[in-house]
Amino acid sequence: MENSRRNGWLADHLKTFVVPHLGRMPVPEPMPYFSRQQMSVIKNAWRSVKAAAGKRPIVLPGRDVFLFEILARREGRPTIFIPECSRLTAEHMAPMKDAFIFDTGFLGSIPRALECFNFALLSSYIRDSRIQVFPKLTMARSLALHIENMPKYWRRGYLNKEGKISQDFSDLEEFERAANVTIDVYKDSSPRFISHRKPLSLFGV
Repeated sequence: MENSRRNGWLADHLKTFVVPHLGRMPVPEPMPYFSRQQMSVIKNAWRSVKAAAGKRPIVLPGRDVFLFEILARREGRPTIFIPECSRLTAEHMAPMKDAFIFDTGFLGSIPRALECFNFALLSSYIRDSRIQVFPKLTMARSLALHIENMPKYWRRGYLNKEGKISQDFSDLEEFERAANVTIDVYKDSSPRFISHRKPLSLFGV
């Protein structure tokens, strides 16, 4: 019963979103996009964000943070995921002053454009403990960039000729790779703590 519940979102996602657009089930890739070490850090970051948000609704602005939407759907955590949000569109969206925003980084321009001062970044240029999830994490910037470069279902949101927010799908090759990342992340079983010659700052927290 538990496995059925956990796999419910993924099965529905593939059936109603991926297959209708791709025309078939995605062909698995030989290697996952994220390593076990990276996934352990990612899942710990998500735990930290949930704790920091408290009772505020968590907003995930933009396609870069779909990774954390996958984790949220895996556990049934309510979120507000806005794939069309980008630096080009954020200023044209409704303010989200009462929410808690989580983004990859680096300057916090999107949370500020949404008039939200309760936010966290995976990587911040000032490494402020009030902003960056793990301020002493040396791999924060490289991990944030790796997440930002992951295959995505969508292209960046933009304003069309009518001044309305629009967003297009990625080409089919990237769309299929994005589906494989979704599957791998949703099914990931990386441990909360991993052995590492030079321990990362979040281990043991």
